[in-house]
Amino acid sequence: MRIHLLLYFFICFIFNSLVLTAQNVSIQFQSITFEDGISDSRINHVMQDKEGFLWFATRLGIDRYNGQTMKTYQFLQEKQAEINTMLQSQKGHIIVATTKGLYFLNIENDRFELLKSQNAELDTHLDTNIHSIIQLKDGRFLCSSATGTIFSLSLEESKTEYHIFNFDKGSNNNYASALFQDVNGVIWMGTSQGALWFYNESEFVPSGFSKFNNTTYINEITADADGNLWIATNGNGLFNFNADLEQAKHYKKTNNNHSETINNNMVLSLYADKNDNIWIGTDGGGLNLYKKAKSKFHHFQSDGYNEFSISDNAILDISPGEDNVIWTGTVHGGVSYFKNNISLYNIPPSKLGMDHKDKQDSRILEAKNGEFWLTAGRNGLRRFNPKTGKTTIFKDDPSDKNDLSGNNILSLYEDSLGRIWIGTLYGGLNILNPKTNQFLKAENWSGLKAIFAIEKDGKGNIWVGSNSGITVYATQLNILHTYSVNSNIGLSSNVITCLYKDVKDDMWAGTATGLNVFKQDKFTSYLPIKEDKTSLSGSRILSIAEDDDLSILVGTYGYGLNRYVRSSDNFIRIGKDNGLEATFIRGIFLDDEKNIWCSTNLGLSKISPEGIVQNFDGHDGIEPFNNNKAEFGRDGYIYMAGTFGITYFKAKELKNNYSKNPNVFFTSISLINENGIEQVPFENHLKTNRLTLPQDNVVFNIGFATSNYWDPEKIIFAYKLEGLHEQWQTVGSQQTLYFSNLDPGDYTLKVKAINNAGNESSHIASLKITAMPSFWEKIWVKILMFLFFIATVIGFLKWRISAIKRQKLELELRVNQKTKLVEEQNKKIYKNNLDLLNAEKANQELKRKQLENELNFKTDELTNRTLREIHKNNLLDKIKNDISKVAKRNEDSERLKSIVNLIDDTLNLDKDWDDFYNLFQQVQPAFISNLKKMCPNITDRDVKLCALIRLNFSSQHIATLFGISESSIKVARHRLRKKLKIEENQSFQEFFESLRPKTAT
Repeated sequence: MRIHLLLYFFICFIFNSLVLTAQNVSIQFQSITFEDGISDSRINHVMQDKEGFLWFATRLGIDRYNGQTMKTYQFLQEKQAEINTMLQSQKGHIIVATTKGLYFLNIENDRFELLKSQNAELDTHLDTNIHSIIQLKDGRFLCSSATGTIFSLSLEESKTEYHIFNFDKGSNNNYASALFQDVNGVIWMGTSQGALWFYNESEFVPSGFSKFNNTTYINEITADADGNLWIATNGNGLFNFNADLEQAKHYKKTNNNHSETINNNMVLSLYADKNDNIWIGTDGGGLNLYKKAKSKFHHFQSDGYNEFSISDNAILDISPGEDNVIWTGTVHGGVSYFKNNISLYNIPPSKLGMDHKDKQDSRILEAKNGEFWLTAGRNGLRRFNPKTGKTTIFKDDPSDKNDLSGNNILSLYEDSLGRIWIGTLYGGLNILNPKTNQFLKAENWSGLKAIFAIEKDGKGNIWVGSNSGITVYATQLNILHTYSVNSNIGLSSNVITCLYKDVKDDMWAGTATGLNVFKQDKFTSYLPIKEDKTSLSGSRILSIAEDDDLSILVGTYGYGLNRYVRSSDNFIRIGKDNGLEATFIRGIFLDDEKNIWCSTNLGLSKISPEGIVQNFDGHDGIEPFNNNKAEFGRDGYIYMAGTFGITYFKAKELKNNYSKNPNVFFTSISLINENGIEQVPFENHLKTNRLTLPQDNVVFNIGFATSNYWDPEKIIFAYKLEGLHEQWQTVGSQQTLYFSNLDPGDYTLKVKAINNAGNESSHIASLKITAMPSFWEKIWVKILMFLFFIATVIGFLKWRISAIKRQKLELELRVNQKTKLVEEQNKKIYKNNLDLLNAEKANQELKRKQLENELNFKTDELTNRTLREIHKNNLLDKIKNDISKVAKRNEDSERLKSIVNLIDDTLNLDKDWDDFYNLFQQVQPAFISNLKKMCPNITDRDVKLCALIRLNFSSQHIATLFGISESSIKVARHRLRKKLKIEENQSFQEFFESLRPKTAT
């Protein structure tokens, strides 16, 4: 058992070693060409300055690029000079070495000027062919000229110091062609005759490199992390020299072992990065990379079929930029640049028999024996053995019925017996035995079309999904079951797009109209429901997988990713709100760290177990997936196939290439006034960091950019204008701000960048803005206007006061006249009114007397009537007594008749009560009605009692009128008081007065 285990690990080790041996680094290049405004396709040198601007040295001059616009400084035509190199000093000065002297950028004048000193001897050296220039650690500049002179130069504002170095040139044609200072401060010099010198105390002396007999021109020198020197020659290849041991390794182009050496002996440029990789620019061999850790060379050449290849095979310069970008200047292709983030490896299509012209994507399958099977667009099938590098091609020959049937392959699957199942578009189902390279025929193999999915179920049977439903095969290749819409078992569509077996051995089928799961011999369908966000987001299913929590991941055609939660039996949608930018999810798998990888129409998306989404696209070396998908290998690699061959990488090593901390800088200023648009020379404001707006300015705009030239479209910006608002305003990817009608005063414009990971740049561009006031807004003008206003107001007040005084006098005269006239008229009116009042008074007095007489009359009449009532009652009393006597004495009938007559008299007296009421109503109008309103249940007897009390009749008279005793009257009065709710301290008369209606005064 141990022997088998050790053998297994040994085989895996050997296999991985072979894979790593065969691999080639994959790099995505971008270019800056004439379309971007570059003045010349030949770029001698590329430099990114401290602000983030790019500088390109060409034959026509120097181009400065800010990511939006290109500005060309042409200053060499008259002298017919060319630029050899350029640098930015420690203090930020741009210095250019040319064939006609040394130039520097005058920021105030925004032009390059020839460097001149006050020393005639120094000027003779400055005004020559300055072949190379470097800045030493002490701040001095070391220059070499084509005449053989080497001199150091100290550029200070107050004085210019220089020093001439001597070395034994040997001949007049020998000069310093390359200068370099290593980390230990040692200055190295390569010569035009191939020697390597170093500075020792006071002079340059030869190094031990001379014993290697190089006589070829040295173009450049650099050093790796171990301190070894790398020496580029102009035809004799590349040297790696250990100065301490005086040992060298020589790399030259050979016909064999391309991965062990350079591919061109003309080495024009070198750069050693921080990862100890050596980048080598050649003349015709493109860009070479030497990875010291693996002692392997990789070569990158221009490919007309690959838009992401380097633009030219002649590399004049290699320079580092910000954020791990490497810039290359080419002879014919302008500028090519790439992210130095090596994580992708590639097997080129030439080794796979792939056709550049067919842009059809490829499916890839890693077999158990380590071989790769991949489709070749419409050109059949490829079998690649990474151990031997051998590729076997399978194509459909119409004359051979035993070979591959159908060249357009849609799906691949390896069964437990190692057989490769191949689903085609029109050729049916193919099954290949890799051991014999023979194709096997399954039952009804030719009747299946558009086979997009093949999967094994829990019993080992193979499910084949086509446009006619699902066909289940046994290992003997006979059909066990067929499932379709016509089977009436719940399948939503016959067009099967993907199949998947979960850990519970349930089979999931994605179709053109929804998701299906097979349980207990029937399908359950899940379809998108409009306005139900817990349902599927889209109907056409492209991919299915299972997450670590056993939820089902479902990729759709155009509607993003879905997660089916078993416990709640619903779907959670994952899309742009969650950071997943793509909408077409063509493949899903989990890596060893439980990250979810999605093959999308934009590239790859990685979702961590915490739900953090990272999107990888062309800027990261990941091509979009149109009809294919990535596969996860057993060795931890992720594999992709296409017209670019096979690209693969370790899942845990792929990192986003987004810019982490780009500089933000201003690029342009335009003023808009009555005369139109005025472009302001920005360099002046760049130096002073201040902008002054003229008084007639109406609108101005400011452009800005970042040092991120790799994926600038993914940068968003925010700004604030201090003095106007203090809050940051997000403007998205917009790179121009417009302001209008700023009030006079001082402002500070600040702009910052935010990368596509949501991280803000620590560098904030700042520009102070002073808005000048107009003529009328100037302080002295405002003071004069204020004084003039005050004087005008005072003059007006004085004039107004004088006018008011005159009007007052005139008014007083008129008032006096009017007053007299009014007094006379008032006297007349008063006299007339007095006479009228007296007459009215007399008339009122007369009316009063008439009313008083009438009231007295009616009162007397009422009293008389009341007395008559009393008389009647007396009569009744007498009748009562007489009847009583007759009853006792039994007198005759004559006496009884007289009694009857008396009673008739009393009846006549009862009619007088009506007359009493009428008279009483005239004397006391509304008394009875108000009394009944206040006490609706009052009786007529009570009303009579109230009327008599109102007329101040005594209790004795009232008793007589009612024919009762005086004591009974007292009881009746007491009961009446309670019925009327009269308070104890209130008399009847006071209560009756309250019943009288209020009269207006």
